[in-house]
Amino acid sequence: MLKIALLTLTLTAEGETRLTLSEMADAETCAKARASVTEILTQSGVQVLAALCGPSDLHLTPFDHGASPKDERFRYRVALDPAGGFEVTSLAADATCQPAPEARPAIHCARSSQEPLATE
Repeated sequence: MLKIALLTLTLTAEGETRLTLSEMADAETCAKARASVTEILTQSGVQVLAALCGPSDLHLTPFDHGASPKDERFRYRVALDPAGGFEVTSLAADATCQPAPEARPAIHCARSSQEPLATE
C-alpha cells in the first residue's frame, strides 16, 4: 500500500550514503518535516544528498535516533527521478548495487538501521 514518506539521504563522515525513510500522515506534514530535518542536519554539518517527500510502498521499522553505524546493516538501492520522485528497493545481503549519481534516474546505494518489514 502506498503511503507518503520522507526520504533522506545523507553522507556519513566515512563517505557512505545513509538512508532514512519515515512515513508521514500527508504531503503537507511531510513538507514541514522535510524543511525541519534538512535545516537541522545542515546546521549540524551533515551533508544532505537528498530530502524528498513522495509515495512509497516500502515499509521500514521506525527511525531510531540512537542507532550507531554498526546498526546500519540493511542495504537499499535508491533511484531518484529528476522530476522529484523516488523508488527505494531493499537489497539482499549478497546483492550488488552500482551507484550512478549522475545518471537519470540517479542511483544511490545506501545503508540504514531501518529494517524492511513485510507488506500487509
